Amino acid sequence: IKYYDVDGDGSISYDEFLSGLKDELTERRVNMVKKAFQMLDKDSSGKITTSDIQHIYDVSMNPEFLEGRKTKNDILSEFLNNFDGPRGNNDGVVTWEEFYDYYSDLSMSTPSDEYFVRMMESTWQVAENEDADITKQTVKHLHTEVKQRIMQLARGEQGLFKKIFNDFDLNGSESLTIDEVTNLIAKLRVSVERKYIYPFFKIVDANNSGA
Repeated sequence: IKYYDVDGDGSISYDEFLSGLKDELTERRVNMVKKAFQMLDKDSSGKITTSDIQHIYDVSMNPEFLEGRKTKNDILSEFLNNFDGPRGNNDGVVTWEEFYDYYSDLSMSTPSDEYFVRMMESTWQVAENEDADITKQTVKHLHTEVKQRIMQLARGEQGLFKKIFNDFDLNGSESLTIDEVTNLIAKLRVSVERKYIYPFFKIVDANNSGA
């Protein structure tokens, strides 16, 4: 019973029962979980905090935020608490162990490595192999396409660049989050798989600020 009773309370909850049944993640799955964690852990502290994700998760249109019932930090903390499993403590901070456990649980219902990788690529917009030629070529093409579409919109008028930027800066932060960049790409009608967006974002985000 000790193997299943994670919190040591003398009983086994459903989450603890499932946790005891799961297998270790395969190498491909671990690699994708690491990529997602590293993408979220902006300061490389080994844990994900609200400050890490404030440029990734835009709360400005959240109804509870708009109505003043919850602060930005409240909503970000609740988002992070989603990754707490039986070993988590709902403290608004996600450690590597908690993140790994979350995806270990999710992995149980994921039929194949290929499916798991595609799910992670789509969810977190990270590519399994950023060094692959196809990834580099696609990101380069995406960069060219986005640049050309913006130049066409601006019609060579310098003043329009700021207007275009502001139109996509939905939360008025004077910087574009990855969600806003994703929206920009969609509005520009540039077709690209989501897994290439974060590699593209890293190129544009020259100071690695997350925006």
